[in-house]
Amino acid sequence: MTPNVSLQKSTQIRDLMRIGCLNSLWSVFPFEVIENYKTKGSRDRVYTAENTIMTMVSSSTMEDKTLENAVDIFKQLHDNQIEKIHQTAKESIEQEKAEDLRNPKKQRGRKKKYQTKIPKSKTIEISASTAAYSKARSRLDIRLFEEIFYKTRDNSKLKIYWHGMQTFLTDGTYTQMQDTKELKEIYDVKGKNNDSKEAYPQGLIQAIIEQGSGIIHDYALANRHVSELSLIYKLIKSIAPKSLLLGDDLYNSYAVFSLARKNNFDIIVPGKRIRNYKAIKTINEGDEIVEIEKTAHPKWLPQKETLPESLQLRRITFLSPDGKETMVLYTTLLDENIPKAEIILKYFTRWDIEITIREVKTIMDINVLRGKTDDIIKKELASAFIAYNLIRSIIAQSTEGTAFSPERDIIQEFFENNKELYIDRRGRVYKRWSTGRYGQVENENTK
Repeated sequence: MTPNVSLQKSTQIRDLMRIGCLNSLWSVFPFEVIENYKTKGSRDRVYTAENTIMTMVSSSTMEDKTLENAVDIFKQLHDNQIEKIHQTAKESIEQEKAEDLRNPKKQRGRKKKYQTKIPKSKTIEISASTAAYSKARSRLDIRLFEEIFYKTRDNSKLKIYWHGMQTFLTDGTYTQMQDTKELKEIYDVKGKNNDSKEAYPQGLIQAIIEQGSGIIHDYALANRHVSELSLIYKLIKSIAPKSLLLGDDLYNSYAVFSLARKNNFDIIVPGKRIRNYKAIKTINEGDEIVEIEKTAHPKWLPQKETLPESLQLRRITFLSPDGKETMVLYTTLLDENIPKAEIILKYFTRWDIEITIREVKTIMDINVLRGKTDDIIKKELASAFIAYNLIRSIIAQSTEGTAFSPERDIIQEFFENNKELYIDRRGRVYKRWSTGRYGQVENENTK
């Protein structure tokens, strides 16, 4: 049996989230980013930047993502902090008393009082109201979330290098949003008659994932009608030079090949569509260097990006596993020392050994974003990806290799958590036996 490593990792992440991973998350959380963010003279609040972000990241790992549950999580964090603060203050007083006994000094006036001075915000009881937490989320700068997210990429300990190149995967997926006026203006879904009145807002999430570590390397969010290629153009600069990118047939584009060359990384894509080319050199059977000519400037590519008149690519043809059809790969890799078979294997193992952005969306339960403003949904999405990267870091640190026993019923265990999720033609998410509302499931005995 060939192990489905992607599914194993999905289940491993679910298990970690299910048993509670807060303490583990904070062991790899980049708190230094928040420390650098703090400004002089800022108010001493109950919901500090650190507390608020910790709460948002924590709640993103929970099944219950309501504001009420987030406040309960914060209360636990707050109570733990209060206990530590009081303990630290008590130890400080005891040290001060011991120091005075060792070095007694005559003092005029009243006898010295040993009292702790703790900020009021660190001692008051937390209200169950969600208003303060909501305001705290809104106060935070989205750039702080982005800095923390980018810092979580540094935790990657399991990078895969193939012929000296770090490998990345790219893919896109849709997510549904709340039916608010602001979100409908930005993420409207247009129907056949260009009518968006009945459709729920939806966004497109484009992501680049590190092969090996599974870390989300970069991502972007836009209206679902925006092209994936438009988003990958924005993300392409985050791909390190001399790296390798794997994509689907959508990326079989002259402009994408040109951008890869310009930014000094390589790409492998399938050639499902017919492409005109001129053979330049035959390396082996079904393996040749070809030249393709410039096509029309695509709408998604800014006009400032000039395209070369022609490009040389490597064109590889081979029979499908069932032997019924001829398949094609195009790649910017012109190094003849890399065998054809290795390039084919590299491409066709891309999704078998990694979790895709679609799986991440399901694991982190962001099929539906719960924020009601553009600012909040972006923070919600960033929090989920921060938590996901931290969990992947913990897994990478605690496991060796990726093999697992096929005796374990991975498929049933994983899909038991997600099998009831459905999306209708309007993009609304619901459970199979419900009346259409997300989160309400009819009992099996009454359906």
